[in-house]
Amino acid sequence: MAAIENIPLPYRCAAALVHLMLKVYFRSIEATGRERIPKEGPAIFASNHPNSTIDPFVLGNLVGRKLNFMAMSSFFEKKPVAWFLSRCGVIPIHRLQDDPTRMDQNISSFAAAFRALEAQEAIGIFPEGETHDDPQIKKIKTGAARIPLEAEARNDFRLAVRVIPVGLNYMDKTRFRSDLLINVGEPIEAKTYEETYRRDPQAATKAMTKELQRRLESLIVNLEESGLKRLQRALEEIYMERVREVAPPNEERKGIADTFTWRKLIADCVNYYAKHDPDRVRAIGSQVHRYYHVARRMRLNNELLRQHPSRGVTWFTSARMAVKGIVGLPIAFYGAINNYIPYRLAKLAGMRNPSYRDHGDKTKISIYSLLAGAVAFLVFYPIQGFLVWSCCGTPTAFIYLLSLPPSGFFALRYSERLKVYRRDLFYARLYTRNRRLISVLKTRRDEVLATLDAVRIRYLREVGERRKGDEDTNRAPRANRHIPPGEG
Repeated sequence: MAAIENIPLPYRCAAALVHLMLKVYFRSIEATGRERIPKEGPAIFASNHPNSTIDPFVLGNLVGRKLNFMAMSSFFEKKPVAWFLSRCGVIPIHRLQDDPTRMDQNISSFAAAFRALEAQEAIGIFPEGETHDDPQIKKIKTGAARIPLEAEARNDFRLAVRVIPVGLNYMDKTRFRSDLLINVGEPIEAKTYEETYRRDPQAATKAMTKELQRRLESLIVNLEESGLKRLQRALEEIYMERVREVAPPNEERKGIADTFTWRKLIADCVNYYAKHDPDRVRAIGSQVHRYYHVARRMRLNNELLRQHPSRGVTWFTSARMAVKGIVGLPIAFYGAINNYIPYRLAKLAGMRNPSYRDHGDKTKISIYSLLAGAVAFLVFYPIQGFLVWSCCGTPTAFIYLLSLPPSGFFALRYSERLKVYRRDLFYARLYTRNRRLISVLKTRRDEVLATLDAVRIRYLREVGERRKGDEDTNRAPRANRHIPPGEG
């Protein structure tokens, strides 16, 4: 690992600030495969790019070592920003769609990347080439393969460069205090492609790019057709409630990493049948639509249908909500009035950013909210503290400032729990008065689940048979020739 004194001061300061901001902005950040992150040696971290500038923040925070990010040259147009980015090791990349006349400058950018790898450093790259809100990995560019292969070729394939695929899965990237799952995949060893590269560099680059694409797709909930996004989310919501319903009580609340396998399986199943049996997908879509049409009219969701309240539970829920509401109200009120203005400004900045306001692009909501919130709270907290100090003195002002963040989080949590209690109470009352209608709706839900179970079993069987057939077909020739990962 690079010595701490070799990491530029601007990078260290930025890394510490980003770590704090991410801890505040996200409710939870879970990461799988951390053991695959190399602590030293030349490496390239290649990630999907669903959330604009938040993505490099998350990737840099995950890795825990200096990353030389490759970023669009447009970020370097203002001199102060260009100076800061350069000091942090960011390498500008010129894109064809931005300015075709400057593409030759990428030669120096690639040379900078080679030097970083030769210095045993790490690079961060987003091979899709752009941020987007689509539910799949775009066709990735070849740069994430060209850089390690050409760097290895310059050093007679003795560098041992690894390309580590990283999948970023935001549960709701437009919402403050949402969840984030990061999946770190198996590294790709550039040296694996040495023989192919010496024979045909372009073929090796294509093969490595193809393998990286495959591994990135395996690390996210990858839906190949954007038009099926709503259906996939509906199926996921229905099926995940079934998983929670049959889980033991102590395992009902699983983390986002534990549910990823199910969410991924549902998306893979939708992809498979959209390609091989689209009529089946349309039939399931119609069945799900009918179910949700009735559920929305009754103002119900799948989580509520899992409950089985009685009249006693209704009274108990009401009493519990009242007691917690009364006890927590003073603290929540205090936190709300002292944090409302900066919180509201941050939210407005996210929802009214030009990309979302004019084009409906959700990829920049988080970064606008995060940066606006950081500025707003850093401005308002000192002002509020000064006003309290001028009236009540230093000790009171100090205690007041310390109380602002926890009281704000308490107010936010209080508001969320209050909404849940009101919803549960509504369902409990509805259940005691309209059991027949709810029974009909549950029957429709169970019919959807039965269809999904049958489709899931058939999918696993068909995919297993296809894979076995492919293995039988390809087994003999593999013994006599070098085949890079991903080829066949």
